[in-house]
Amino acid sequence: MKNLFALLFMISTLAVSVFSYKCYSCMCRNSTKCKETEIECLGNRCMTASQRVKNNGKLQKEMYKSCANETLCGTKGAMVVGNSTLRFYASCCDGEFCNNKGYELLPENQTQNGVTCPSYLCFNTLDECKTDKMMNCTGSMNKCIEYRGSMVNPDGTFTNYSGKGCINDDAC
Repeated sequence: MKNLFALLFMISTLAVSVFSYKCYSCMCRNSTKCKETEIECLGNRCMTASQRVKNNGKLQKEMYKSCANETLCGTKGAMVVGNSTLRFYASCCDGEFCNNKGYELLPENQTQNGVTCPSYLCFNTLDECKTDKMMNCTGSMNKCIEYRGSMVNPDGTFTNYSGKGCINDDAC
């Protein structure tokens, strides 16, 4: 029995080494270029995820590369809340080091789609944002969102926030 366990362990280890692929890995904030390292993945898919956040006119771009997370492959998220916008795109590919492309976001559709939502962003509260301000949703943003949460500031403190706006299915 002990030998059977050892044999099964060897076969499973060999199978993992035979079926592992390498992908580029990196994570960069406030940049579209980052220093890549190589990592081994159990599958044969790699991923590059790009994100763009614009808050009160300040633009921030970020990129992440790694082994593919199949639940994110192909997602194209978009959300507008008050004066803040978020867009992201996760692109997956097959084969070793296939995630060698750089930062990529699909074009943004600005065509109004007939959906209107309340629009506001409140800071320093987890209470509902009360607003009469409405916004016209565009492109794939066909749903309204209300959310509340806390974010960690660069100095380690927390800021509570509450928001309402437009969102698409992938961002949900």
